[in-house]
Amino acid sequence: MSIRALDLTEVRKELHRIPEPAFKEIKTRDLLLHYLQPLEDISIHLFMNSTGILVEYSAGEGPYLLFRADMDALPVTEQTDCGFASVHEGMMHACGHDMHMTILLGLIYKVAANRPAANLLFLFQPAEEGMGGAESVLAEKLIQAFDVKHAFALHVTGHLPLNTVSSKAGIFFAIPQEFDVEFTGKSAHAAFPEKGRNALAGGLEFYKKAHKFIANLQIMDKVIFNIGVMNSGAIRNIIPDKCLLQGTHRTLDKTVRDIINAEISTIARETAKAHNLKHKVELLCTYDPVVNDAELCRTLKTVCRRLNVDYRESKTFMTGEDFGFFTTMYPGMLFWLGAGEQPYGLHSEKFLPDEACIPTGINVFYQLVEFFN
Repeated sequence: MSIRALDLTEVRKELHRIPEPAFKEIKTRDLLLHYLQPLEDISIHLFMNSTGILVEYSAGEGPYLLFRADMDALPVTEQTDCGFASVHEGMMHACGHDMHMTILLGLIYKVAANRPAANLLFLFQPAEEGMGGAESVLAEKLIQAFDVKHAFALHVTGHLPLNTVSSKAGIFFAIPQEFDVEFTGKSAHAAFPEKGRNALAGGLEFYKKAHKFIANLQIMDKVIFNIGVMNSGAIRNIIPDKCLLQGTHRTLDKTVRDIINAEISTIARETAKAHNLKHKVELLCTYDPVVNDAELCRTLKTVCRRLNVDYRESKTFMTGEDFGFFTTMYPGMLFWLGAGEQPYGLHSEKFLPDEACIPTGINVFYQLVEFFN
């Protein structure tokens, strides 16, 4: 397979057809390896505990630049009506990770064709969507065996036009924290409430008290708190013995995150005691914030001017991205890549970024390589 023969539009379609859940990106990994293995001048490293792929390009002594793309998909039933829709029922690349992988693969091919005097790492990372993919690959210490100077990533968006890039220095994406709170009581007939212990009553009290705490939280930083699921009961005349609440909160500071986590446990414990219930609190996925290096953001603006790409200053987003673990370890930068304005956002069953943004993503990445060369 020649370098020029790679049809990135078709690669994107192939990847889009085979979305896979976190840590189970087997077909995705095999397809990427199919395109990577014929290339010369690169070394391919596989991770022991995941489907991740680390590609090394070394031109001599010196530090490395790391470019990362995420691999996993979402449990969403696709409704795009495109000609290359998911063939995996109930799974979809609804967050654009198929685009991210295509852009990174295109960057590798461009590097292989031009052979810059640079040291580069390209990471295809599994399990970004809340399952600990970044932590998993970093735990193996394979990346840390290289002297990484800077780390870069991009994320497509349907809220910016083509040929547009957007980012900001400092905190770019927030700290997400998912949590589950479960109350367990005792079921009884509604005619004899004294014989039961109402778990739903506990859940409702927790909901009210948690939101009141957030409303009264005296901090400067923005906080988002949401309980999106409450499951309890099955029969209208039976006191429910279980109540499960599933939620998330978003903060900009780890100390604030920890304060809210502690209060969730406190409110759950006090609520359970008041209603004679058992309770369980599980703190699930959390990420580090994505903190963009100021100098790298200035470099991105320079690169965009060179390429005649429209750069737009961004605000801080309360979304989460596990690339934050990389910006904690290394000076790094993530940016939005405009994929054509559309009414459907990330994680929508109708989200379909425009493939015309692929060359822009590759060119911006490659110009970053050239800038530090």
